[in-house]
Amino acid sequence: MANVDISNLSVAELEALRGSIENVIGNRRQTELLSLRQAIEDMVDEAGFTLEEVMQATASKKRTVAPKYQNPADNSQTWSGRGRKPGWVEELLASGGKLDDCLIG
Repeated sequence: MANVDISNLSVAELEALRGSIENVIGNRRQTELLSLRQAIEDMVDEAGFTLEEVMQATASKKRTVAPKYQNPADNSQTWSGRGRKPGWVEELLASGGKLDDCLIG
């Protein structure tokens, strides 16, 4: 890559240069993306699959987590201990209760 001395350019020249660079980057990005997509499609075709099949195969499956806590006032309400606390947990803690008192098993 050639070193270009831009220290002596005016603001207008620098702005024009930046515009040119952004255009080149945009065009190059599009060209590289199309090239990459074609390469991926070629690989998928050679393997005998469709792109949709490949993308579905890599989609992560959401795992269910067994509940860890149970509402002492309503056994049908449970919580795994992950994510946002349900309302019954917030109420329990606000009233001075302890989460350990709700452990299942």
